[in-house]
Amino acid sequence: MSFLKGVLAGLAIGYLTAPRSGKETRDKLTQRANDLQGQWEDGVSQVKSQIDSLVGKVENKADQYADKAEQKFDQYKNDAQSTYNKEKAKSSYNNTVDDAADAAKSGINKAEDALKFN
Repeated sequence: MSFLKGVLAGLAIGYLTAPRSGKETRDKLTQRANDLQGQWEDGVSQVKSQIDSLVGKVENKADQYADKAEQKFDQYKNDAQSTYNKEKAKSSYNNTVDDAADAAKSGINKAEDALKFN
């Protein structure tokens, strides 16, 4: 910022000491100030444009990472659900086999008991 002040001060001194009429010097200073203001506004506009572009790119990347994270979460959730369902099915199968084995043992025991009484 101090560099810009130095440039402006140098321009002002140069124009004020130049061999011109007062009106002509004021007009030149006004024109130069307007030119500098236009350049400043152009620079600010370019910086804002670059910032907007960068923000847009960052938002897109953030969305991509969020989508990937959501997909991974869904995958882990599905894997866990599948494992749970397999364990549940396995437990149910084992219970059914145990019940069948108990029923078979009971039937065998009843048959043995029936044979013993005869």
